[in-house]
Amino acid sequence: MKNRIIYFFLFLLSALSYLTEIYSYPMVSPLIGLINSIFLPVLEFKSQISYKVRELANTYVFLVNVQKENKRLLEEISRLNLKVSELETCKRELSQIKELEGFYTEPDYIIANVVAFDPSGRDEFIIVDRGKKDGIEEGFVVVNKNILVGIVDQVYLSSSRVRTVWSDAMSVSVVADGKNYIYKGGFPTGRLLHVLQEDDIKEGVRVLLRSPHFPSFEVGKVHGSPSLEEQFFKKVEVKPEADIRKIEFVVILRRKL
Repeated sequence: MKNRIIYFFLFLLSALSYLTEIYSYPMVSPLIGLINSIFLPVLEFKSQISYKVRELANTYVFLVNVQKENKRLLEEISRLNLKVSELETCKRELSQIKELEGFYTEPDYIIANVVAFDPSGRDEFIIVDRGKKDGIEEGFVVVNKNILVGIVDQVYLSSSRVRTVWSDAMSVSVVADGKNYIYKGGFPTGRLLHVLQEDDIKEGVRVLLRSPHFPSFEVGKVHGSPSLEEQFFKKVEVKPEADIRKIEFVVILRRKL
């Protein structure tokens, strides 16, 4: 209110001076100049301050709006990145499934997704998302392309447990270097049983599943040089070929050994 009174007084004074031309009087002219020199800079400074305040206020509002828009855009980008990641995962899984579907000539099989691994880290078993409702039975052979993964040993309603080639409980008939043996699973390596001293089996020899009902799926390779175990037999270790932790899908063949 005080400022308004001062401004009103100055307005009246200016109007009076304009109407009476008092500013033209020699005695008054210096006073008018003095008043102008005092008040005009103040008024100009106030005008500049008002302009700066309006400019800062507009800048603040603009920055607030930009910040809100940036937050919205970041959320949208995060959602899009998630969708892209999901899409890439679906494409990769679809590609793997197509590869598996085109690999087998067996007329009766089912593709299953690996949903859990052996928590001990020994890879003795995996859990797949197929079970009784899908017609899975204990003893069905589980493979991934040309590699033997294991055998179904427990079946639930919508999932199954697969005993892998790394398990101590795994025993299958195999062929190595043209001769028949028994493969017994184990971690970190399995082994061939009843390898005679005269059997010339070397490191790197492929160990294949032996069965009249299945192709020669690879179990693993001879690991290290065979050593003397007993009077008549050699100790032959086998490194399983199935890389359990990297397998996302397996094929369950509806046949038993």
